Amino acid sequence: MKKFLAGCTLLLLSPATMVFSQQGKLISFELKDQFGREFSHEDFSGYVLVLVGSDKGGSTYNPLWAGAIHDSLTSHDQFDALRFIGVSDLRGVPFFLKGFVRSKFPKAKERWVLMDWKGIFPKAYQFEENHCNLLIFKRDGTLAYQTSVQDLVPDKMRVILTKLRSLLQADDPS
Repeated sequence: MKKFLAGCTLLLLSPATMVFSQQGKLISFELKDQFGREFSHEDFSGYVLVLVGSDKGGSTYNPLWAGAIHDSLTSHDQFDALRFIGVSDLRGVPFFLKGFVRSKFPKAKERWVLMDWKGIFPKAYQFEENHCNLLIFKRDGTLAYQTSVQDLVPDKMRVILTKLRSLLQADDPS
């Protein structure tokens, strides 16, 4: 029994567990979008945050989900407390193709996407390849919900919208 308890204690203190517990918060980051504008975790402090991220294979699902979530919540009285971040997992792109890849992203400034050349988000939150990875953070940066999706599924959308509405109401500063 003592060996079992000692093993459990070591497991709880192992580095893998520490990495997992760090994923419970929005990671510290400084990344540029395709226009060269720099963003950091501090830019989103105090907001309910929807992070939409993927590799190239999952990128076709990102606008579908982000648009549906956005459009479903625009009439919410706390909509201004909601922010979206697009993150592109570009860690496999060779350095000499970075400019070419960057040129393939949207040209409209309001459709900015963080260019994650080192894969800090996919590594920290175990993004699923060829999927849209959705992460929802509370205003204090705590991870409240995470899923990976492809085609729009009404049941999954209901879960996401219920979670976001709840966070927007619960975190209402007024």
